[in-house]
Amino acid sequence: TYSLPVSAGVGVKLDFNDRWSLGVGVNYSYLSRKFYGTYIKTDENGTVINSTASDVRNAQHYIGIPLNAYYNILNNTHINLYTYAGGTVEKCISDKYYVLSTNIVHTEKPEGVQLSVNAGIGVEFMLGQHLGLYIDPSLRYYFDCDQPKSIRTTQPLMLGFEMGLRVIL
Repeated sequence: TYSLPVSAGVGVKLDFNDRWSLGVGVNYSYLSRKFYGTYIKTDENGTVINSTASDVRNAQHYIGIPLNAYYNILNNTHINLYTYAGGTVEKCISDKYYVLSTNIVHTEKPEGVQLSVNAGIGVEFMLGQHLGLYIDPSLRYYFDCDQPKSIRTTQPLMLGFEMGLRVIL
């Protein structure tokens, strides 16, 4: 079973004119899953030292850099309605397996990066001249990049929902 992915981040939006802007930031994502499996420990010759059947929890931590282009549909001093499209590059910085019936923790070292693209529509409520509260529903696709198994590799097309504070420069 997969848990709901959770992300948090900070971003900056640079306005080019009344219609177009570019957003960039940094985010952290946590993905987890739980499954039943057998943990087998072997020595350097491949001889089985220990075999444990148990529930296993897999926890993954990602750091990413999102980049989005925004097009304003409605933009005034109080509200901004827009569409956006872009992508994210993420690096898995931790991939651990916890054998729940024991104190065994197995760590993998993931290679490469996770690439994704997204498109959505959003609304931003201006809290001041340079600060906004935003809500961004989106459709996101995660490419097959040989990343650890997760909800993203099993179901690469997902609906997303972001909300937070945005600094506008």
